[in-house]
Amino acid sequence: MFISVIPALKMPAGHDFFDYKLEDGSVHVGDLIFVPFRNRLIPGLVAKISPTSDVADKAIALPNPDKILKLPEVIADYCRQAAHELFVSPATLLHAWLRVVPKRLSSDEPHTPYHLSRLPKDAKQFEEKFLVNRYTGTGGLIETVQKEQANGRILILTPWQSRVDYLKNKLGCDGFHAMTAAGAAWKAWTGFLAEPHGMLVTTRLGAWLGICADIVIIDEPENDDYKQDELTPRYDARRLAKLAAEYNPALRVISIGTTPRLESAPSQATAPKIEVELKIEPLAPGSRSNVESLSARAANLIAQSIEDKRSVRVLHAVGGARGRIRCSDCGWVMPCPKCDYGMSNMATHAQCRRCGHKEDLPLACPTCGGPDLAKSIIGGDLMQKQLSKAYPQGDIKVLDLSEWQLQSLPPKSLIIITNINSVGGYTEDVRRKERLVIAFRRLASQASLAQCELLVQGPEDLVNESRGWLDDEGLKKSWTKEFEDRRQFGYPPARRLVKLIAMAKAQETDPITVELQEQLGQYGWEIRGPYAVENRPNTREPRLAYHLIPPPELDFKQIIDILTPFSSLGILDLDPIAFFS
Repeated sequence: MFISVIPALKMPAGHDFFDYKLEDGSVHVGDLIFVPFRNRLIPGLVAKISPTSDVADKAIALPNPDKILKLPEVIADYCRQAAHELFVSPATLLHAWLRVVPKRLSSDEPHTPYHLSRLPKDAKQFEEKFLVNRYTGTGGLIETVQKEQANGRILILTPWQSRVDYLKNKLGCDGFHAMTAAGAAWKAWTGFLAEPHGMLVTTRLGAWLGICADIVIIDEPENDDYKQDELTPRYDARRLAKLAAEYNPALRVISIGTTPRLESAPSQATAPKIEVELKIEPLAPGSRSNVESLSARAANLIAQSIEDKRSVRVLHAVGGARGRIRCSDCGWVMPCPKCDYGMSNMATHAQCRRCGHKEDLPLACPTCGGPDLAKSIIGGDLMQKQLSKAYPQGDIKVLDLSEWQLQSLPPKSLIIITNINSVGGYTEDVRRKERLVIAFRRLASQASLAQCELLVQGPEDLVNESRGWLDDEGLKKSWTKEFEDRRQFGYPPARRLVKLIAMAKAQETDPITVELQEQLGQYGWEIRGPYAVENRPNTREPRLAYHLIPPPELDFKQIIDILTPFSSLGILDLDPIAFFS
């Protein structure tokens, strides 16, 4: 007998299996075993067992292979299909999923029970819930887990590492993310497989385990942090959950969020109204306080909150002392020597927020010799110092976007957003509004649950519009307009856009563009670009991004089949979260 094995290795697309001759012992499709490869043993997934092989004369003999895990038989086809959609080899994808397999394994053999052949009575395979209180409220994530715990294994997917830790503590279960040690991560997910009613919380790293679960719960499905935008394979946890449900008809997928995604416009599901004490403050000249980036009204509210013994939390996206190192006289901005991005003043040193490079702070402008290099927006560290000096008795904290995710809001506190434009984080102009609305509704729901007062500063048109985002009618209006804008310019989700990232330099006659136009253009595909990928470290090769827009009549499978021959040109992304980088 011969076994075809998907090795856990980084391999080029088009290489699916290694064949081995099974001399003795027994294995089954779905078994994870050790196989020999270049004088060492590596993990491999048994994908096929056959009495014949096309490479029978070259197949390595494999006597009684060591088994690692017994996984569902369907996982082999699931891995191959996911790899096909990502234009990578199944081996590369399996390597990304497994990460590190310990050299010393437990004597126990965790395995998955057989799935049901049909859904439980009265259960829907796909269910969506939109709630203000996503976690502890009625119908929220915690109540849902408790209700469904007797129905099998529950895999909880969440977009952030900090949320994994929060939910682990709330649910009393295990979990892992990118910062979890390899051994601890292995123990967490194999322990999940060993229990017929186990629970596991993870980020996109563990999304593939949905094929081994009975229920997958997706926390905040509207958040694009379910997918990375660097390197490959760049899989989306939400797509893996849907694909797992296609291969396992008994799998239930429950999504619990606050905001319907833009994809559902203009007839999206009803969004819950967020009741919060909201104050808006258009930024205007002459309204500033003695604390930079805060208006006089914000300062008055802080003073009143301190008098009332209430906490104050300020969301300010800019860290360090200053957003940039900029000359007040000539406007020179210190560039990063590694990636050419503007350097930030971190008080004790200069640092690039794009690639992380650090340098000493310059003493003067190299262009004009000016000594004042502080013509830039204030950073959170310096703002904290100014607030502590102005209100020494107050409980005031200035937090950036990443720190905000780790904090719980004190009840009845005052929340100040210094600029609503920054709430959605850094993103391209095309998607800025979408991410901003989602993030603002999430923040407002936090404030609502903690009964906080919320002051929002920013451009007049934006802060006035933000009030409408908190109810269903205003959100639908905003989403419908955004969807129409995307339709007019041919951007997702109104049109499918495939991004190709190639390692190449911009040149007058681009051979990749010529090839794409010749091979795809004649069939009605629109080719845009190339666009140079900016702000890359010098250690990385130059990259160009191309936009490939298929004819509207092509379905998902047809697009994949047509594009597969072009995967050798670079990274193909069917559902990009950033269009130009």
